[in-house]
Amino acid sequence: MAARVLIVEDEALVALDIAGQLTEAGLTIVGPALSVANALNLIGKGGCDAAVLDINLGHESSEPIVQELRAQNIPFVILTGYANSAALPSYGGAPVISKPARPVELVATLLRCLSRK
Repeated sequence: MAARVLIVEDEALVALDIAGQLTEAGLTIVGPALSVANALNLIGKGGCDAAVLDINLGHESSEPIVQELRAQNIPFVILTGYANSAALPSYGGAPVISKPARPVELVATLLRCLSRK
């Protein structure tokens, strides 16, 4: 069974692009979630094996999602437009990939996270 990856991204076209990249790599997509509430709902309904998170979701932060993923011991990757990962104090320890992500880098990072689970 393919690993289920939650995509949390508020820009629909970017979310679809990420979904396409991960589907091509044989992963199953959960979402995409465009908001914190939507992401938490998807995690609660069926969960996921890993997640790709944008930091800024419009007017909200993905921090509540990070807390839930950590509580359930679900690995995640931060995909962000921020140039400095020091701006991400509460996300410490998670791999950070700058947008736009190269598909090979994103898939390889996710697979490494999944292998450590």
